[in-house]
Amino acid sequence: MSKWGLQKLREEMKRRLSEILQFGTHDPLLGLVTVMDIKLSTDVHYATVYVTVLDETQEAVALEALQTHRTYLRTQLAHQLRIRHTPELRFELDEMEKRAQRIEQILDEDKNLPHA
Repeated sequence: MSKWGLQKLREEMKRRLSEILQFGTHDPLLGLVTVMDIKLSTDVHYATVYVTVLDETQEAVALEALQTHRTYLRTQLAHQLRIRHTPELRFELDEMEKRAQRIEQILDEDKNLPHA
């Protein structure tokens, strides 16, 4: 698949998976999950889905719920995407958001320090 095709598939998977998590499951924990990014393997057999969880105290439980429901989520994606092979889903927490917040916090603290 071309680079353009992979990008388009990633975006469509992200959109569809977000909708499934919000409206297509009965697990309230999955409603707390936001899909931030998806990385596809070059052969499109695997997709790493980077997520954040609204309630940070529920991150581990939500990640476990995603793992539990990944077959269902993959099946729903397959029905919606209509591609030859739907990638196997792997879920990971997106640490970029936390890093960005930490950098902003450091910059805010630096603004409050007296400068010579």
